[in-house]
Amino acid sequence: MAITAHHSILLTFGAFGAVVGTHVGAMPVLVQQSGISPFAFGVAGGIGMISNIMAMSLGGRINRVADHRSVLLITLPAIAAALGFALLVGSVWSFMLSFILLSFVLGMTDVFMNAEASVVEQELGRKVFSGYHGTVSLSMALFAILSSIVAVKLAPWFAFLFAAIPLALAWAAVYAAIPKRALHGGEDTSRNVVLPRKILLFVGIAAGLNVACEGAAILWSGQLLASIAPEYSAISGLGLAFYGLCGGAMRLLGDRLREAFCDLRVMAFSLTTAVAGFVVLGFAPGFWISVIAFAGVGIGLAIVFPCLFALTGRIVPEARAAAMGFVATVGGLPRIALPWFLGWTASVSSISGVFGLCAFVALAALVIIVFSFGRADAMATAK
Repeated sequence: MAITAHHSILLTFGAFGAVVGTHVGAMPVLVQQSGISPFAFGVAGGIGMISNIMAMSLGGRINRVADHRSVLLITLPAIAAALGFALLVGSVWSFMLSFILLSFVLGMTDVFMNAEASVVEQELGRKVFSGYHGTVSLSMALFAILSSIVAVKLAPWFAFLFAAIPLALAWAAVYAAIPKRALHGGEDTSRNVVLPRKILLFVGIAAGLNVACEGAAILWSGQLLASIAPEYSAISGLGLAFYGLCGGAMRLLGDRLREAFCDLRVMAFSLTTAVAGFVVLGFAPGFWISVIAFAGVGIGLAIVFPCLFALTGRIVPEARAAAMGFVATVGGLPRIALPWFLGWTASVSSISGVFGLCAFVALAALVIIVFSFGRADAMATAK
């Protein structure tokens, strides 16, 4: 069976998840060998978010001169190089620099693989967007636990050998099956498209809050579990693994749920579940209960971002990359600010306090979505 654009995007999302999982799975070891403090770790997260958002905000400009395929063929090898460097860090400054570089190339890849996914979903004539993001979560879960074991038993850089495989497969699939589009049939004129900024503003803020919570769960999961039970440090990736597995399963079901119920109901239920999971983690009840709570957070945050990004693509189909870049830029403030607050919270109280703060952030995203989604969905339906 010949590989299709659909399969290529699945592989690309899977490779993306493998990179994130590999990096985060090795994080407790990287933090230890770099000698970075909890506050400095939060600063690194904030700087990384700035780099990530800068990359995503450039998506519309780059898409005027380069199509999705061309950009992905460049960024996938760049991700491999950045991950290799990130797994070799041994000082505070190299740790921070690795965050900047890896976050930038991941952000650039993120916006273009999502833009291409939006095109493929439209061409298929059925909802598959959530399934793509489910691939990220499942891949992230698998590689997180694999990386945490390898990092402790051998060395963090050994994990790169595993992550390089899906990256190579994704590059080959994109080269073989993603067509060189004429800048998505009109995105070359995206500079002439007037974006509905008011409604995209609310979408962007909600997406930013949700992604900020995702980032916190991913980056701090290993730290929390290692602090609760140092004797289980070799399996500290279990928090992220359960988060990714349950979130991935939810995303694989997400498109069916979106068909059966409206997106608003799905997101409202999901974020309520996430809030409950974060509240449990805020009390740090124990290693295994915390692992289960991470599963709840994964279920709760899983579908929200795919729904919001799919909505963005439907609102502005003639300039998807530009609209997604705008949404990413608007959502940048909570994504940049939250890691700094989390680092400060961890330094003055405890790592469990990080997740108590996330409960309030997820609740804010829920409120914004409930009050703004109806108008955004109506606009998308009218397209």
